[in-house]
Order: sequence, then C-alpha cells, then structure tokens
Amino acid sequence: MAQLVPFTKLEELCNDLDIVDGQIQQHKNSNEVYLPGHPRIQLHDLHGIKECLQTELMTTDLNKLAPYLWLVAKQDSQHISSLTEQIVRGRNIILTENPGLHLLWFDNRVFIKPIPKYLLSHAFWDYYLMPTNPPRIQEPVRKELIQAAYGMLRSFAILIKHESDFALATRKENQLIPDNISYASFINFIDRFQITDNQVSPRYQYGELRLMRLNFWSRIFLLRFNYHKVEWAYGAYFARYYGPILFIFGVFSLLLSAMQVVFNVLAIQGLPDPGSGSWWTFAVVSRDFSIFTLVVVAAITAFLLATFIALFARELIYALYHLHR
Repeated sequence: MAQLVPFTKLEELCNDLDIVDGQIQQHKNSNEVYLPGHPRIQLHDLHGIKECLQTELMTTDLNKLAPYLWLVAKQDSQHISSLTEQIVRGRNIILTENPGLHLLWFDNRVFIKPIPKYLLSHAFWDYYLMPTNPPRIQEPVRKELIQAAYGMLRSFAILIKHESDFALATRKENQLIPDNISYASFINFIDRFQITDNQVSPRYQYGELRLMRLNFWSRIFLLRFNYHKVEWAYGAYFARYYGPILFIFGVFSLLLSAMQVVFNVLAIQGLPDPGSGSWWTFAVVSRDFSIFTLVVVAAITAFLLATFIALFARELIYALYHLHR
C-alpha cells in the first residue's frame, strides 16, 4: 500500500506550495522558488533540502541515547506538559531552532522548537517525503526524516491541548506556530498526528527530558563533556556545587564540634581509662572520622581543581584547533 501524506490538502495550514506538472513551486508567485521560511534553500536543490531537513528535524544524538533514556525521564511519550502547565510549573518557554533541544528542560526553562512552516504544507510532504521513483530523498534518510517530523508534530498535539495553550503558542514572543492560523484549523490538522510510538523516531518515544541528567549520562554513553552546555561562565558552572558542598561541610563541622565538646567535658571530668569500653571506642571512632573528614575535604578540593583544569584545557584545545585551521 502506497504511503500517503498524513493530512489532506484541505487540512493543510501552509498553502505556499503547489505541485504543477510534476514540479514543486510557490503557489502565489512562481518566481519565488525557496522553501517556506528558508529563503536560502531553493525548492529544486534536493541536496540542500535534504541537509536542511536533517538539521531542522533529526535528533541523532538522542536517538543514540534512546536505549538509556529511561535513566533520564519517564518512559512515556505522553509525558509532556501542555504550554499552560509549563507556565504553572514556573518554566519559561525558550525558543530554539535545535531539534535536539526540543522538550528539554533545565531549572525554570523549557526549550521548544517552533513548527517549521513547510511541515504544514501538503505539497511539501507529497513532493519530498513520499516515496517516488526515482526517490528525491534516498532511504533510509527519507524514513528517518518522516519519523522525526511525525514525532515533532505529535509533541505539539500534546503541548497544545486547549485554546489557552494555542494563545501562548501564537504570542509574538513565542511564535511556536505561523501567523494567521485559527485554533480550530490547527486542532483539525494536528489531530492527524495522534499516532503510535512505532511511527516516530526513538527520541520521541519519550516526552520531556531533564537536561542535567542528560548531560551526566552523555559523558558515559556519548563520551562528551556535556550534551548541551547550560552555563557559559566558570562562576555560574561552579555555583551549582556550592549548595551541596556547604551542606556537607556544615554536617561535618557540626559532628566534629559535638565530638570536641564531648572530649572537653571528658578532659574536665578526667579522661576515662583506655580499657573503659564505650568511651574508648568513641575516641577511636572520633579520630577515624576526623581523618575521613580531611580525606573528603581533600577529595572535593581535588575534584573542583581537576574540573577547572579540564574546562580550561578543553577551551584551550578548541582555541588552538581553530587557530591552526
């Protein structure tokens, strides 16, 4: 059975393109031969179209991480908060053109990629993404692009559930969907992408992903320092460690102070005989704990120093690499 465009010509939300005599062209002006929203990409430049779609839609790194994403987030493709729910959770909507950041969140930010205008065009899907002979985009790239497009559009069926979500999506500061689209027509279109997980790329078989966890597991499974850098200054990067380190130091300081008080009292009362059981055991434990505290402080200091050296070395290597190119 031939693969069909997932929506009809009447349901399309972008009518900028038409197929005339087997060739794709702009609907209103045949002299404009570029991809909607991308004036640099010519409609008949198949190589440029393919590269553009791969850049705009593919989530290669997340697909590689897909077998391990259960360590990062709930294994549920519906685990996506609507736009209004994002606001309720105190998250700011940050626009990104990087598909690898779509639906990632960090602290009070959630990254969302706007829907590319051409994905709303029936002619675009029919000409570039449907099977043709000869194929305009070779397999398996064509199939991967369709799965990525399906996944992204399905995510918007969850992000925009109510008219209030639609109002947020169409604000000028957000502009997640193109202008001049009504709520009813958008819902009519996007409901076509209420599909199953086996039709989307591996990344979209999960919903929202926590960026900090993703950064951690990327060091193990992608052998990268970060999946995506969230702090761009050393001060901000190291500030994340201040809270846990101060908590550890505070607990250790409290315990050591309590032990010191005990020994001061014992000194006033007269030190117990070395063979006097529990007090002697307490003294040994206190000594060992003091040594352990010194080791922990040294380890934390070494970790922070090593992290600083690693960050500095990485930036130096990057600078030298580009200096000699």
